[in-house]
Amino acid sequence: MAMRQRHSVKQERAERREQKRQRKAHKQAEKEVREKDKVDKLESTHMEYVPSLSVLFRFLALIRVVGALLSPIQDCDEVYNYWEPLHFLQFGQGKQTWEYAPQFALRSYAYLQLHSMAIKLLHFVFGFRAKGQVFYALRVVLSLVSALCEAFLVRMVARHVDRRIANCTALALFGMAGLFHAAPALLPSSFAMCLGTLGVAATMMPPTRDLRRHMWQRVVPATVAFAVAVLVGWPYAGIMAVPFVLEEVLVPGPGNSGWWKWRLQRLAVLAGVGGVSALLIVSGLVAVDSWYYGRTIFAAWNQVAYNILGRHGGASTLYGAEPWYFYLKNGLLNGNIVMVLALLALPVWMAYYMALRITARSAKGSVAGLRAAERLIDSHWLLLFRIAPFYVVLGAFSLQPHKEERFLSIVYPHMCFCAAAALSLASPLKTWAREMLIRTRSQTGQTESNKLRSFAWANIVLLGVAACIGMLRMTALVKYYAAPVRAFMELPATSNTTQTNELLPLGPSVKMFISSSHKSLNERADERVVCMGEAWYWYPSSYWLPEGYRLQFVQQTNATQGQLPGDFIPVYKSGSVKASTSVERTDFNGLNEWEKSHVGELSTCDYLVDIEYPERSSNSKQVDRRKWKQVGECQAVLDTENSAILARILYVPHSIAQMMAWTGGRRQKWGQMCVFQQHKFESVQFE
Repeated sequence: MAMRQRHSVKQERAERREQKRQRKAHKQAEKEVREKDKVDKLESTHMEYVPSLSVLFRFLALIRVVGALLSPIQDCDEVYNYWEPLHFLQFGQGKQTWEYAPQFALRSYAYLQLHSMAIKLLHFVFGFRAKGQVFYALRVVLSLVSALCEAFLVRMVARHVDRRIANCTALALFGMAGLFHAAPALLPSSFAMCLGTLGVAATMMPPTRDLRRHMWQRVVPATVAFAVAVLVGWPYAGIMAVPFVLEEVLVPGPGNSGWWKWRLQRLAVLAGVGGVSALLIVSGLVAVDSWYYGRTIFAAWNQVAYNILGRHGGASTLYGAEPWYFYLKNGLLNGNIVMVLALLALPVWMAYYMALRITARSAKGSVAGLRAAERLIDSHWLLLFRIAPFYVVLGAFSLQPHKEERFLSIVYPHMCFCAAAALSLASPLKTWAREMLIRTRSQTGQTESNKLRSFAWANIVLLGVAACIGMLRMTALVKYYAAPVRAFMELPATSNTTQTNELLPLGPSVKMFISSSHKSLNERADERVVCMGEAWYWYPSSYWLPEGYRLQFVQQTNATQGQLPGDFIPVYKSGSVKASTSVERTDFNGLNEWEKSHVGELSTCDYLVDIEYPERSSNSKQVDRRKWKQVGECQAVLDTENSAILARILYVPHSIAQMMAWTGGRRQKWGQMCVFQQHKFESVQFE
């Protein structure tokens, strides 16, 4: 009996100790939740100001316009697939790639017409007097559109996600070197970047119970933006919309009950909006492209069929294959620290999620604490869908063998958002390590407010360093690779013009702009031929050829054996633009095979634009100065093969470049892009 009583007493004591331990744990959990709320409040008040849309646009526009005026064209595909056809539509002559041959029809004239109409509107307002003005005006407009889309993204992040993340996103965008050259580019991938940014911005709004509000404020703008990006711009940009579609299907809004009802409603809205948008867009595209090609054409489908389904014996690998880590290297080049932070966004999200789950388990005895933890977990799940587009695009494109730098540009703004999310989650993540916080306070005496200020300043400093590195990259692009435009400006004017690159035979009025009787459509008796050989991919476009000049390729010893662009049939020969764009020709192929008819003889050239690299004398022929005379000044071009890697990707002042023997013993080496004029009535050769 006595033993039973002693056992009962021990059991009661153990139960009381357990109850006491549970009460203590519950109090501690409530304390942690209150501390977390306090930390969040301090953080939000510390960086609660977010610039307005107008202020953001002005700052971003300043940087992007500088890029439009100074950054060189990064990809020869931009020149030959977009600037040259656009020049043909405006002036009746230009280079033509095989993608614009009617039997292939991989490119859309509707895309070019959008930009042509913008130029006509600008010409109506400003009255351009030179083709170079048209070139820069269009790049400025493209840059302003990109700046507006980026500013809208920041404001939507501030409104629906977090103000700290919005501010960090803005700071990352300011110094993003990739956007310096991607924003003004006349590329479908840059067009898709802008529209994709608008679509991603619309998805920042969380799902709501009100179906009407959910449809008009989230689904409609996001779906239309993604549809335009895919159908008008770049078909492969549709992968950016995958997280949005999954969120619509998987994530319920507040108060949504049942399993099927709200899902069926959302799917119906998504399918309806997407179907109507696609129908309207495709109808317009098919109508425009069919007129130019002379038969029913849907260019976006032809492009997918060629690159993925292998139509016409094609495959994207015909144009090169890169290793799986190509985009990681490219992202570091164009994003530096921002790329690293963006890659850390998902690991930091997972760590933060684990901390929230631990807190939720410890707060089960407290209704208020449990609800607070569940709210944080729900909002944290939404953040996963916000950062997912960057990882989906990076992963999908890395699996493809054919890779190009411009492909990743569709997520450059979103990369900045992911980097900001990683930074924003890093500081509150430490508040969950209770023992670390207590130890830090006892050792240093820092308060929560001081710690938050130090975290905020650390974020600013880190993004400031990233911006400085980005500025060095931007400067390198301008200093090292902008020679082609300056070189072509050395070409002298013809006898019928008073200055080089004068123009626009169109004049300042709209009536003359839309007239078909301007000089560029008439055959010229004094046409001059400018030739390019191995340096054909440096051509800055026909917008930098003075009136009365024509580009011709010549084959040199080390010239590429791939298919070089041909020429659109000049309008003065065909009679109309449609007659030139709709005729099927036999000098184009879809296998990237050499076409002899696309090159001419060096003896027929009046001028030659060539690059000479002194350090590559064994690999590159030098122009015979006895047969050719130099015109104007030569322009410096960095010799990337013989320069140290750091000296070619970032701007290095000349004095420092001379001290860079520690980078593998190689310093900056330079070549020269020069314009040469042939001496008349003399044979031409390379020595």
